Amino acid sequence: MVDTAEDNFRIEVWDREEKTHLETICRSPDAVVSQAAWHAAIRRRPGMLLIHYNSRHVMEKIITPGEAKVPPQTIIDGSIHAGLDVALGDLRSWHTLRAWCTTCSHHAEVKPASLIKRYGKEALFSSVERALLCTSCKKGGPVRMEIHSMQRN
Repeated sequence: MVDTAEDNFRIEVWDREEKTHLETICRSPDAVVSQAAWHAAIRRRPGMLLIHYNSRHVMEKIITPGEAKVPPQTIIDGSIHAGLDVALGDLRSWHTLRAWCTTCSHHAEVKPASLIKRYGKEALFSSVERALLCTSCKKGGPVRMEIHSMQRN
């Protein structure tokens, strides 16, 4: 979607500390459309920080009621891609995987072929991460997986 000068109204989702922009829900030149999207976003994004803008000006800011459903995040070459949940079958031969234990910080390279054999090509990263167990501290997650591209020679 191409931004135009008329797309003044937008709704953004941020983390609670307002440090990481997670997604932009709506961009519109129409205030009525933007208000409708604002009310829908409050219902559909429980526990999230929503900010409603008119150009650079904040019209409304709210942490929505309910428990947050954090969108999946996939780390690709060091960058966080919020809302992206990759299937194991989407990986290519030049991708390598690294799993990090968030409890003890142990990390290890993981072979995509072994994960595909165990969980199938359709398995999503978010479900595989929940199933992994750290071999160092033996605690059941949470484990974060990262996708890295091998360097070309």
